[in-house]
Amino acid sequence: MKTAAIAAAVLLAAAAARAGEIYGTLSDEGKPAAAGTALRLACGDAAAQAKTDAYGSYSLKVNATGKCTLSVTSPGGMPSMAVTVYEKSARYDLALSRAGGKITLRRK
Repeated sequence: MKTAAIAAAVLLAAAAARAGEIYGTLSDEGKPAAAGTALRLACGDAAAQAKTDAYGSYSLKVNATGKCTLSVTSPGGMPSMAVTVYEKSARYDLALSRAGGKITLRRK
């Protein structure tokens, strides 16, 4: 019984050690993105979802680190970009822009 509890604690600690977070703001054509704009962070089998607040701020925590894909659901499309998730929180201030009928996502 003690062995199982210790093994579970070790596994939980290992999973927590690989957890990462990105946070920041999302702007749309120079203004804060609309409250409730959906974001998705996919890192292999791990994924997280969040929505922006009234100021365009967001925070995504995922049980993974490394190269990931960040997508934004926006009128006119779902642009995405590569991000790197570390064990320590990383700030990604992002901007949506539209040109020629295409929507793009980039880091400010």
